[in-house]
Amino acid sequence: MKHLEIERRFVLYPCSMKRFLKRDSIHFRSYSIVQFYLVAREGEAVRYRRCGRVYTRTVKRGSGLVREESEEPITKEIFDEAFHRNSGGVIRKRRYVFSMEGLTFELDSFKKPLKGLNILEVEFARKSDAERFKLPEIFRSILVSEVTGDTSFTNGAISRRMKIPPIESPLSELLKEVDKRGEFLKASVSVGFGPYESGAHALKAIIYSLVKTVHSNRAAILEGSQDPERLHQLRVAMRKMRALFSQLDGLFDPLWLQRHKERVASLMRVTGEMRDMDVYIEEIEGFREMLPKRLHDALDRLERHLISRQKSERKRLHDFLLGEAFCREIEELGKFAETPSEEGLSPEAATPVILPVKKALRLRYAKILKKGSRIDEESPAHRYHEIRIDIKKLRYMMEFFSPIFDEEAYRQMMQRVKSIQTILGKHQDLDVQSEHLKSLERQPDLYDEAALEAFRALLGRMSAMKREKRLEFRREFADFSKTGALFGKMVCKF
Repeated sequence: MKHLEIERRFVLYPCSMKRFLKRDSIHFRSYSIVQFYLVAREGEAVRYRRCGRVYTRTVKRGSGLVREESEEPITKEIFDEAFHRNSGGVIRKRRYVFSMEGLTFELDSFKKPLKGLNILEVEFARKSDAERFKLPEIFRSILVSEVTGDTSFTNGAISRRMKIPPIESPLSELLKEVDKRGEFLKASVSVGFGPYESGAHALKAIIYSLVKTVHSNRAAILEGSQDPERLHQLRVAMRKMRALFSQLDGLFDPLWLQRHKERVASLMRVTGEMRDMDVYIEEIEGFREMLPKRLHDALDRLERHLISRQKSERKRLHDFLLGEAFCREIEELGKFAETPSEEGLSPEAATPVILPVKKALRLRYAKILKKGSRIDEESPAHRYHEIRIDIKKLRYMMEFFSPIFDEEAYRQMMQRVKSIQTILGKHQDLDVQSEHLKSLERQPDLYDEAALEAFRALLGRMSAMKREKRLEFRREFADFSKTGALFGKMVCKF
C-alpha cells in the first residue's frame, strides 16, 4: 500500500536512550529491528525488515521531508532468501516508540558496529505540520543536529557504509576559528567544533593550535625572554600533543603515530632539565622560610649554583630550539594539521569525534578510580606520579573537547580534576627536589658542614610536606571517587 511518508529526523547524543527516556518518565514500548537494503533503481530504496516475528518489504522513493513509501508484509522465507542475496550491511537497532504532543516519536538506538548512533524520527500527517514542528525542550540538550535532508543519514546509506557519518565543518573554517585567538603563548585549546565533527578535523584543529603555541613560545625564548613560563607553556603544548596521540591512538595511522610519539617524547626529554632548574630556583624563597637564618648562607650558595647551571642550560636550550630535530618535527606537525589529507590518519578518523572521545574518557576515568583506590600514605612515590599522569591526561582530554560537553557539569568536574592535579603536582615537585638535593650533597663547591645541615633540614621538611600532600590526596580522592553521576552528565548531557 502506497502512502506519503512525512517525517523529520534528528541525531541525538551517543548515550543510553533507554536511561534518558526513563529519567524523564516517558512511557514507551520497544522492540528490536533487523533490516537491510537490496540494490534498486536510482532514487529508490528497497528495505527488508524484521520486527520480532513480523517481516515486511518496503519501497521508498524520493528524499528529504516528504517521500513516497510502499510497504507489504512478507514471509520469513522471502526475508531469508533476500538476506542471503544482500551484499551490503545489516542494521540492528532497538526502537523506542512513544507519544508526545499528539505525535508519534520513534527513537532508534543502533547496535554494533553502529553503536552510539541515535536517530529520532517524528512522523506527520501533513507537510505543513512538519514544517511548523519544534523539537520538545527535553530533547534539545542532547540534540546533535537535524538530518532530515541529509542523505548520508538515511538507513540505506548507513547500511552501505556501516559507519556512522560525521557532520563536518571545512577544515579551513576550523583553523580560521583557531587563528581568531590572536595570541598563543598559553597552551590552551578552544575550538568550537560539534560532537559529530569528524575525528580527522578535530585532531588537526587541536594540533594546529598547539603547534602555534610551540612557535610563539619558541620565538619568545629565542628573542631573549627569561620568563620560565615560556618554556613551561612550550612543554605543556608538547605534552598535550603526546596525550592526544596516546588517548586517541586509534584515529592515527600506526606508523605515523609511532614516529611522532617518539620524536615528541625525545624533544620533551631534552627540555626537561632546564624546566627542573626553573622550578627549583622559584622554590628557593620558600626553602628560606623553612630554615633558620643561620643556614641561609648555604641556600645562597645553592641558589648561585643553580643559576649558574641555569645559564648553561639556557644556552643549550637556545641551540636546541634552533636545531634541525626540533624544527623538522614542529614543521611536520604543522603541515599535518593544515593539510586536508588522510595521510597519517586511520579510517576511524572519518567517524564523529565524540565516539572515540567518550570511550577514551570513560576508560581514563575508570583507570583513575582503580589506581586511586589502591594508593595509601605508604605507597611508593612512583604510584603517586603514575596517577598524576592519568589525571593530567583526563584534564587535557576534557579541555580539548569541552565544547561538546555539558557546560555546568564540565565546570564542576574540572574543579575536582584541577584540585587533585595540584596536590599531586606539589607532591611530585617535592619528590624531584628531594632527590636533587641528595645529589647536590656530593657537589664539591657546596660540600661543607653548614650546607649538609641545611640540606638535611630541607629534606626532613620536604618529607613532612610530602606526607601532608598524601593525606590531602586521600581526602580529595574520596570526594572525586563519588563523581560518577557528574562525569556521566558531563559526557552525555543528562
